[in-house]
Amino acid sequence: MKRILFLFLLTVAFFCHEHYADAQTFYDVQNHWAKGYIGQLSDAAVICGYPDGTFRPEDNITRAEFVKALVVSHGFPLKASVNSTFTDVNPGRWYYPYIETAVAAGVIIPGEYIQLAFEPDDPITRVEAAMFLSRSLGLAAESAYTGFDDGNQIPEEFRGYIRTAKERDLIAGYPDGTFRPWNPITRAEASTILVRYIYEQGKGKGLVTVCYDHQLSSVYENAFPVHKAYGYPGVNYVCTSSVGAEGAMTVKQLKEMESAGWETASHSANHLHFKDLEENEIRDQLARSKSWLQQQGLTGENFAYPFRFAGAPNPLVQEYYNSGATSYDKEINVSPFNPYKLCRYYLQNPGAEEIKEVLDKTVAAGGWVIFYTHNVYEGGQTPDSKSINQDTLKLLFEETAKRNIQVATVKEGLRLMAGK
Repeated sequence: MKRILFLFLLTVAFFCHEHYADAQTFYDVQNHWAKGYIGQLSDAAVICGYPDGTFRPEDNITRAEFVKALVVSHGFPLKASVNSTFTDVNPGRWYYPYIETAVAAGVIIPGEYIQLAFEPDDPITRVEAAMFLSRSLGLAAESAYTGFDDGNQIPEEFRGYIRTAKERDLIAGYPDGTFRPWNPITRAEASTILVRYIYEQGKGKGLVTVCYDHQLSSVYENAFPVHKAYGYPGVNYVCTSSVGAEGAMTVKQLKEMESAGWETASHSANHLHFKDLEENEIRDQLARSKSWLQQQGLTGENFAYPFRFAGAPNPLVQEYYNSGATSYDKEINVSPFNPYKLCRYYLQNPGAEEIKEVLDKTVAAGGWVIFYTHNVYEGGQTPDSKSINQDTLKLLFEETAKRNIQVATVKEGLRLMAGK
């Protein structure tokens, strides 16, 4: 985990060899499509821009800059031969050791360049970036199919690299379905690619949990089938006094879900805000909920505070449950953390980029993201602000699978994270 974060910090430094990097905010990216990725670089506290406070996201990145970024991001130990491999790469230039390192690692193959001219200050093309990325990850590149509409116009020796980069979600295509291999790469695109590249190296480091509050019947009807299709468990945080009521799940349904690997946890007995209750009333909410869950033969080991709770953990929770989950903080749990103040990430009809970004952060941190929502609509329906639909849930699971992130219940997550 520390290595991934360290590499992340180093990655952002690749723009800084000739530019200033003191600005905390780049005013020219506020409405840019890559703002989220550029923001992650900014969050790392090593911001590389220009003296006027701009990032200039649409400027092209050079071949040398991209190679340095890739070498540093991967963590290749720097190497430098006595004589330069390329006729136009002077040993006195800043990029010399990075290019030589990439050659030694098999990322750059000198014979592919006419008269051994690397042209380090020229913009790197998309196809060349795809080659470098694939080779640095040691991925096979044999394929006649790219997955893009202009694939037949791309020389066959490049197609495998492009397909690999696409399948690993490193380089995206254009809205019209093309790849445009000879186009240069902008600084914004490079930021996105390198952040994703770091996350690709960290695949499998992280944990995802998906929770549903308020025992709504739509969870059984619409979410449960999607979970089963992907083989992922979920967690029902239930207000025990409302189970079996109109529009709510039944005990039978909760047990069926537990048989499929789900967990049933407490959301209190009556969903009352703890800030409005006396100590004896809080204890009553905790005890009655715990007792009911046990009587029904349901899990009942963990707890989520009702309402928008984000304060200090209530010590009474520890007497009844193994954890207490908060709400509305949209943070990732990174060890060590307090199990009685578990952060949860509210799924409020998120878009694809938001889902990808939080999953990428989870991988980079080796953390645990606990998603939660309330209602689940059928696919194609427009959910309200506190809900998602089946399409969003499928997207979440597809992106989770791409990153090889384990999906677990809260009970299992506590055990797994305790071992880190």
